[in-house]
Amino acid sequence: MSWRFHVGGKVVDTVDILRKKHWAWRFDVWPFSILYAVWLTTVVPSIDFGDAAIVLGGLVALHILVWLFTAWSVDFKCFVQYSKINDIHLADACKITPAKFSGSKEVVPLHIRKQLSGSSGEEIYFDFRKQRFIYLNGIFWKLPYPTKETFGNYLKSSGHGSEAKIVTATEKWGRNIFEYPQPTFQKLMKEHCMEPFFVFQVFCVGLWCLDEYWYYSLFTLFMLFMFESTMAKSRLKTLSELRRVRVDSQTLTVHRCGKWVKLSGTDLVPGDVVSIGRSSGQNGEDKSVPADMLILAGNAIVNEAILTGESTPQWKASIVGRGTEEKLSIKRDKNHVLFGGTKILQHTPDKTFPLRTPDGGCVAVVLRTGFETSQGKLMRTILFSTERVTANSWESGLFILFLVVFALIAAGYVLKKGLEDPTRSKYKLFLSCSLIITSVIPPELPMELSIAVNTSLIALARRGIFCTEPFRIPFAGKVDICCFDKTGTLTSDDMEFHGVVGLNGNKNLESDMSKVPALTLEILASCHALVFVDNKLVGDPLEKAALKGIDWSYKSDERAMPKKGSGRAVQIIQRHHFASHLKRMAVVVRVQEEFLAFVKVC
Repeated sequence: MSWRFHVGGKVVDTVDILRKKHWAWRFDVWPFSILYAVWLTTVVPSIDFGDAAIVLGGLVALHILVWLFTAWSVDFKCFVQYSKINDIHLADACKITPAKFSGSKEVVPLHIRKQLSGSSGEEIYFDFRKQRFIYLNGIFWKLPYPTKETFGNYLKSSGHGSEAKIVTATEKWGRNIFEYPQPTFQKLMKEHCMEPFFVFQVFCVGLWCLDEYWYYSLFTLFMLFMFESTMAKSRLKTLSELRRVRVDSQTLTVHRCGKWVKLSGTDLVPGDVVSIGRSSGQNGEDKSVPADMLILAGNAIVNEAILTGESTPQWKASIVGRGTEEKLSIKRDKNHVLFGGTKILQHTPDKTFPLRTPDGGCVAVVLRTGFETSQGKLMRTILFSTERVTANSWESGLFILFLVVFALIAAGYVLKKGLEDPTRSKYKLFLSCSLIITSVIPPELPMELSIAVNTSLIALARRGIFCTEPFRIPFAGKVDICCFDKTGTLTSDDMEFHGVVGLNGNKNLESDMSKVPALTLEILASCHALVFVDNKLVGDPLEKAALKGIDWSYKSDERAMPKKGSGRAVQIIQRHHFASHLKRMAVVVRVQEEFLAFVKVC
């Protein structure tokens, strides 16, 4: 069996299985134990105490540097503290290598437990950035959710029929919550203080102190800690704001064990059949949908601005009428799905559906919960999209490397001349050479960067903008092109109707509506997705402009009629909403006693 596994999905590239070494056999323990013993038994008796102290100082510095590298490099940490093994049953950790542009490597625990309730065998899995990956047939797969079943299976759903199934589902998918640890100030401060730049500056301060440069050194050290603590405090405040985003604590009616029961939204699991509709909290604000759900019966008008930024309400219809053997594709069939975090503005129940709801809501089946919902994925993107960025950049690193070359030449010359003088203190010589090399990086550089970033954070906070990675702000200053993909961001979304083109093969614009055929006007007046919310017509600005331009009215009972003249009224019977993969939408209408199908193609 190989120690490296591939992963099904787009998040993780490879997984290396590891076993943690006993502390005595780690490469940051036993080699240095031998070196310290050699220093004590061989070096100390053979040279004077001052030179032995210098050797010990170098040895301790090397030991600390190895320890720091285990924090800076995941690969080095695995080399020092873990062993690669071939038997996955003996592993207790794994090194995760994410896909390109999906973050940095990470070591996570590998869990082995008995199979879920009612099953035999064992389950091997690991959790990476709030996603669970299960080991199956030599590959780690992302924990599956019931999102690719046939519409026929969904329509037959009646919820979990026994307590055993509910327990199994809860064990498998967990609770419907956004649970992530709140970092403490001490943890964030430790993260900042472990950065290479900061460690280097502390090392420089130590060298200055050894050179009897006390006051300036201690003041610089104090300022370094002050600025880093300010940055940590700012990050802590922003992360605390993110923790406020959670599943609304609302009570839902859920069909379990053959009856409707009241449950908290945080107790939902995939496969639950629920009654969902518009609900408000104590302050009158609409409650959000607690999970991703597929509408089985009824329809709803939903505000998805939290996910898409689009203020236009979206119409969500049931899957009744879809082919029973056709499989669900959330990306394609999103007009049937209520996404977690969105708000229902209006709903209409289906009284003909076999499973009746006691509270008049729409019948829906839960597809995804927790961090796998659309809202959860957005939270994951904010929290784990990329590794933490520091003030370092490859440009500054290249510049410093260029200066280090000259510093090494200068230090080498000083060392050569110093060793030629037998009366010169080797301690002072070592200190002078170290100061020459470290003087390449200005001691004020981290503080100057922190001041610039803190000033930017204050300016952003005044505008209600929060930043979890403050050191990305200097990179944002390099942006010289911005692309906006939504009308209404910088431009008005109001449209004006000028006329109709393409009548009878004619390419000329016809602005006189009295010359436009009645059937064309009926299509423009009815083949749309406009709806009434709180007695106000809402929908696509283009469709609203067309309805206004042809001088027709549209009522809340889905009936359109001309404002003037004796034209026929058009009653919408069934809407088939716009499908991007088909590039069309259609409606079935009744005009007097005649039924027609109108199609709009783009």
